[in-house]
Amino acid sequence: MFQGIVSGLASGGAFAALGLLLTVMYRLTATVNLAMGATGAFGVYVMAALVENGWGYGAAAVAGVAAGALASVVCCLIITRWFTESGPQSRTAVSIAQLIGLLGLAYICFGDRPRNLPNPAPGEVGTIAGVVITYGTLVLIALALLIGLGTYLVLTRTALGLRLRAMAERPVTTELLGIGTVALTLAVWAIAGALTTLILLLVAPVRSGDILSLTLLIVPACAAALVGRLRWLGGSLLGGLCIGLLEGLMTNVSWIREFRDVLPFVAILLILVWSQRGEVWDAAR
Repeated sequence: MFQGIVSGLASGGAFAALGLLLTVMYRLTATVNLAMGATGAFGVYVMAALVENGWGYGAAAVAGVAAGALASVVCCLIITRWFTESGPQSRTAVSIAQLIGLLGLAYICFGDRPRNLPNPAPGEVGTIAGVVITYGTLVLIALALLIGLGTYLVLTRTALGLRLRAMAERPVTTELLGIGTVALTLAVWAIAGALTTLILLLVAPVRSGDILSLTLLIVPACAAALVGRLRWLGGSLLGGLCIGLLEGLMTNVSWIREFRDVLPFVAILLILVWSQRGEVWDAAR
């Protein structure tokens, strides 16, 4: 049992980091950016294609991160150009369409052949309960903590954070006061795309390396973000780590191993049902 929990640390760190990015995006842009996983997967495959064509890993990784950021900016331009006045539900629906479009584009550009992706952090830190802890695992957990703590400090302790919160809560008023909301919004989406690509670059070598599997990592990220109700950064962090640990635990139990991929969907369903319990009980009374 303990071995399963330890083996889920890497996945938990990735889910937590992606869940935090979803939470930050929702707080700052009122959009549950479900296309985020597709932008990251696109960046990863740009890196893989460049490595196959003789590029060094460092230069290819930088280009892949830039491609992920650019794809995210294109998604942002579509939403800000045609859906500025739409509500969060409409923006989220648009992000689903963008996810499908990016997934199709990735298949056209790179095919459906899974890649053997190089591991940027393959070294071993040590062994716990017979499970090897790699530098990649520690980097993912550290990245999740950095995203959470960094976002909290920026939003609460800096003038930039004040502008970002004003942009999220009163975009029209912020624009009338002379604060460029378009540039800030583009910057938020670009950073989210770049960080998502970086996270997937660390995750892809130890999970399935095909485009669809990398894109669907957005599902456990959604479950993590919902634990924090898309508002509480600490809840998203804990939710992602717990889902990863549970997934690792299920992997080591033979009779439920094949159902581990269903865990994020079950978590999302239970969280949504629990969040609506008040309305259901009031209606019953």
